[in-house]
Amino acid sequence: MVRAQAEAVAAAASQPILIQVAQETAMRDMTSRFQAMSERLMSDPEIRRSAEQMQERLMSDPETRQLIEELMRRLGGTPPTEELN
Repeated sequence: MVRAQAEAVAAAASQPILIQVAQETAMRDMTSRFQAMSERLMSDPEIRRSAEQMQERLMSDPETRQLIEELMRRLGGTPPTEELN
C-alpha cells in the first residue's frame, strides 16, 4: 500500500499542472525579490539620479523609444505617453 501511495505521489508530481503551479510560485518569488531589490536601490539618491539620466538618454533616441513602446505593447498594453516623454 505504501508503495502504491509513493507511486501515486511521484506520478502526480510529474503532472503539467503541478509543474505550472511550481513555476508560477517561483516567478512570484523572483518578482517580489526583484521589487525589493529595486526599492532598495532607488532609495539611494545617487543611483536614482543615474537611473533617471539613463532613462532620459534612452528615450531621447527615437529608435530606442519605438522599440520600448513595441515591447510594452507586447507585454500587455501601451504605456501612458507621459511615462515615455
